[in-house]
Amino acid sequence: MSAIARYDYNELVKRVQDYMIQREIPVPRWRRSVNQEEDLAFHANVLRSLKDLGFQVAEEDRQAVAREVANRITGLGVLQPYLEQEGIEEIIVRKGFVQVERLGQIHDVGDLAPDTYFYRMTRRIADLEGKEIGAEDPQIKLGLPDGSRFTAAIPPLSREGTAINIRRFGRKKLAFEDLITFGAIDAEASEFLKDVSRAMDKSAIFSGRPGAGKTTILNAFTQYLPSHAQLSLVETFQEVQPQLAHYNHLVVDEGMGAVGNIVNVVFLRMRPDVMIIGETVSEEAIEFIMGLNLGITAFTTTHAHSARLAMTRIETLSRGSGIPLDERREIIGSGLGLAVHIHKGYDPDTQNYRRRMREIIAINGVKRTAEGVEYDYDVIKEWDARRKTWTPLREPKHWREA
Repeated sequence: MSAIARYDYNELVKRVQDYMIQREIPVPRWRRSVNQEEDLAFHANVLRSLKDLGFQVAEEDRQAVAREVANRITGLGVLQPYLEQEGIEEIIVRKGFVQVERLGQIHDVGDLAPDTYFYRMTRRIADLEGKEIGAEDPQIKLGLPDGSRFTAAIPPLSREGTAINIRRFGRKKLAFEDLITFGAIDAEASEFLKDVSRAMDKSAIFSGRPGAGKTTILNAFTQYLPSHAQLSLVETFQEVQPQLAHYNHLVVDEGMGAVGNIVNVVFLRMRPDVMIIGETVSEEAIEFIMGLNLGITAFTTTHAHSARLAMTRIETLSRGSGIPLDERREIIGSGLGLAVHIHKGYDPDTQNYRRRMREIIAINGVKRTAEGVEYDYDVIKEWDARRKTWTPLREPKHWREA
């Protein structure tokens, strides 16, 4: 245990926060222009508060303790150290009890603070973002400054106290070679997806359950776009990490009706070769299929149980477009080239969550049946659970004719 770890930071932070409030000392907002003077001034105020409040802190520890207290006040309090640890994928809080997911395994941390502490912390984080959370709107989802996704629900919606999930995204940009090492994909699928990315002529959906690794594989996929590619990216949380030196990147509030205007007014005027909608969870689906209909190569991620159902998900989310279902299916079937599904499953033997590519399907278009318009597609690669390996890649039959 480090020298400064012996201090009771729960008590330190609470008392220092009260000190700041009584003296009307402002806490720096985390979404501001970088201002070193403001940070230094706040650090100095924390140092002063430790002395004024009579805390017994060794002289050699004062600077480090003040820095830790300042980080917790301007960050996530008792959760801040876990936000900074490498390898942690998710931080989970249920009525004061904290768990973390690291390398696919859930670890109990323990009761770090009372539920009231996390309730106040959630209210403060909402305030820092200029949002409100309370009885009328008892849930919130927002992006933290480091790119992590903060989701919380408070009573009366959450019946068992404050519930928090913080989804962390790795700082290292993983390549397909990393995913091969982790057993998430094989070399054959990797080379195939690299070729698709380089060609920029096939649109793709990456699907899976929450936390399956959809954005991770999309990030790896974008690394092979040509350096001259004109890319336009829109997302509600800053998750996608293209490897291009220059691209058009817009981050909008979730649920904003402006997404459609951004795609139609901004993106289309910037003649993109490729459009990425970071995650399709709502009306973004309308913009995605409109991009397909305009002949733009488009990539997105979405939650679904299989690659085939990812297309159904896009259909369902785009029903507000007013376009009849058969026509939407025709747009999706004609404009989409691939759907890649990533599976996240629990292994009871290792007590780990395992993420791996389950299937790739190639969409060949649509076919008309007695029931209406149906997708014409082939499963070209999939995980064989019995043999515990992937099947050989089958060349998409219609791609040879294109």
